[in-house]
Amino acid sequence: MQWYNIWLTNIANLINNSNPRMKLWKIFVLSAVSALIAIPSFAQTPTNRYAMKLQQKADGSYELQKENRYAKIVDLQSIPDLYVPYVYEKDRLSGKLYNKVETQEIVYKGNLKIAVDKAISDGPSPVLFFCHGGGWARGNFDASRSLTKYLAQNHGITGVRVEYTLAPEPGANVKVSIQDVLDAVQYVRDHAKELNVDPSRIGFAGTSAGAHLSACAAMLTKDAKVYVGYSGIYDLTTAAIVQKTKDEQRIAYFNNREEKSLREASPLYLIPKKTKIAAQLFCGTADITVEYSQSEEFAAELRRHKATVDLQVYPNYDHGLNSKSSDKMEEIFFKTVDFVVANL
Repeated sequence: MQWYNIWLTNIANLINNSNPRMKLWKIFVLSAVSALIAIPSFAQTPTNRYAMKLQQKADGSYELQKENRYAKIVDLQSIPDLYVPYVYEKDRLSGKLYNKVETQEIVYKGNLKIAVDKAISDGPSPVLFFCHGGGWARGNFDASRSLTKYLAQNHGITGVRVEYTLAPEPGANVKVSIQDVLDAVQYVRDHAKELNVDPSRIGFAGTSAGAHLSACAAMLTKDAKVYVGYSGIYDLTTAAIVQKTKDEQRIAYFNNREEKSLREASPLYLIPKKTKIAAQLFCGTADITVEYSQSEEFAAELRRHKATVDLQVYPNYDHGLNSKSSDKMEEIFFKTVDFVVANL
């Protein structure tokens, strides 16, 4: 922490050299900043290396949040480092591997935007559309920009991160959100020349609710080449996050859980009779948000339709297994890169 001690010294010097009228203000601002810097990265939402959320007890040790729910689906006693906070440290991945990419934000529909991470490529590039997670109600297209930018800089694949209608917005429902993603695809196709993309080479990816929406779009997009989903929801008629919710806003978003409507918005029931898509699905057996059987069942149905499927099941990992709260983040990141490059 030598850098932090230097920071504190600089604060003291700035305060001592200030005139009396500015001194109090500098004490407040600089002390607040230094306090934020000193906070460990897991201080606000600590997790263990499996992305399970922890909470600190009075004696300074840690326990699982919602431990009873985890205990119903995994054997907690057999899991090492269960109560040890995890802090992500970069290994293979660094900003220099994706910070040269130009990103253009474009309104594609109404007030909705796409963020286009432009491929470093001489000719028209393949396109990967990415939908963020957030329970269909929150989040933004900044999510997973490291992945789309990495692909753009190192593999000549343009990334398109999509804004879509969220549940709290007027007129929102699941079919509107799916159509938003399809409209983003159509916009890119219509502007393929100016964006320097190849509209015949399209793929999709997403996390959680975004995995659901991007999977729907992948199944509904003719000749989609690749799909990657992290902790996705693929059958709304059985998913607990839909069927067991008491959130009135979510229930309304899913048209009051009307069976026909749910089937029409479930990737499991949208798979084309003939599909050549290559799908890579990531899930964790300790996911208390979305049961990992969603990924297993979607994988099985895709295989029944002769699709190429790479199902990656991580024992004891929770919903955020592909995020920085998990020690598998970089492993999953580069597995995704390899899969997308090989199939798109």
